[in-house]
Amino acid sequence: MFTRISGVSIFHESLGDGLPLVCIHGYGVDHRSMKSGMEPIAREMPGVRRIYFDLPGMGSSQTHPDILSSDDMLDMVLGFIDDRLGPDQPFALAGYSYGGYLARGVMVRMPARIRGVMLLCPVIRFGRDGRTLPPFKCCERDPGFLDCLGPEQFAVIDQFVTIQTLEVWEQYMAHIHPALELADPGLMEKIRDTEFRKDPDRGPAYDGPALILLGRYDVAVGYEDAWTLCHRFPDGDFVVAGRAGHLLHMEQPELFRSHVRTWLERVLDHQTKYTGTING
Repeated sequence: MFTRISGVSIFHESLGDGLPLVCIHGYGVDHRSMKSGMEPIAREMPGVRRIYFDLPGMGSSQTHPDILSSDDMLDMVLGFIDDRLGPDQPFALAGYSYGGYLARGVMVRMPARIRGVMLLCPVIRFGRDGRTLPPFKCCERDPGFLDCLGPEQFAVIDQFVTIQTLEVWEQYMAHIHPALELADPGLMEKIRDTEFRKDPDRGPAYDGPALILLGRYDVAVGYEDAWTLCHRFPDGDFVVAGRAGHLLHMEQPELFRSHVRTWLERVLDHQTKYTGTING
């Protein structure tokens, strides 16, 4: 399904009924990178309406020459939320990688509407030189599987994927790799390493249910920089998975599902109490 936001055709998909959960994917990929991890959990939980969409210039969404920065991208996300939900409806928010950075921007602009936040391997600092990155470590390797890969295929996971098995490879090839070939390289270059004009960490703390999931060997965004956000989420769980990298939800699916399921339960409970307070 498509909708037009500021003249740009945006692909989106909505599943289930209940409190909306807006899922924002990362840089250069598309909604599949979020849907693959969230659906096995959320479809078993009544009361959650999952909303997946492709950011402009990624996946099946159109690109646009006027999108020049992360602020422009955030405006598109805010416009999409209002288009799909209206100007007042509350929602929960989940963001992966660059989507985690955009989610923090949404929190600044729509704080009263957000009932819960989940950040998966979020971008905290821009520019690799400014990030605290761990050395790469392969925690699990299947030699038989690796022997079946050609040099170009091996290069995809070498020094990036912490769990090098057939299962992770299949997830990557189904939900990450196809989207990389769809992204508009010109738009990707324009928004690369562009920070918001308004620092998302200067606003009030968020005291609702929060979950921040980090990979100990995430060589893309790291995990240590995220600890600077601790004071901003007084009701937040910070989890560093010891055997995971930037593909945490694919490398450690059971750990991911356990924590996200608990977070969603807290979000729904929070929404029930919040609604009761407002109506009472």
